[in-house]
Amino acid sequence: MVATGTGGDRGLGGAEDNYLRSLVDQLRSELEEGAALLASERQRWAVERQADRLQARDEVDALRVELESSVLERNAAVQAATVQAADEVAQLRATVDELRSTLVSMQTEAKRECDVLERRFREEREQLQGTISALRSQMETD
Repeated sequence: MVATGTGGDRGLGGAEDNYLRSLVDQLRSELEEGAALLASERQRWAVERQADRLQARDEVDALRVELESSVLERNAAVQAATVQAADEVAQLRATVDELRSTLVSMQTEAKRECDVLERRFREEREQLQGTISALRSQMETD
């Protein structure tokens, strides 16, 4: 009878072990999916920022062409166009700085979120390991 009870307990413990392993695997999979989603979001943000930078460069290039043609057309308008171009370049630089700042803050937030997810995963893993240890101890005493 003792051998049968122990085998049955092992069967239950094995099932519970399998369940817990399955749960850990599922949580690991969810964490990996979250990391993949975070990576794809970072990639999307990087692509958007690159497109913004290219657009800003195109606008600056267009302004330079316009300034060069205005120099040939009228000498008096060159000074006003130069002042206007300098303001726009400053605005573009301010925009680029703002975009960089936004990107850095988004990356920081994403890192913080990733850290939180990793900490939660570690805590849950430790809790599961504690539960497994307690169940093993209980099984051994029973």
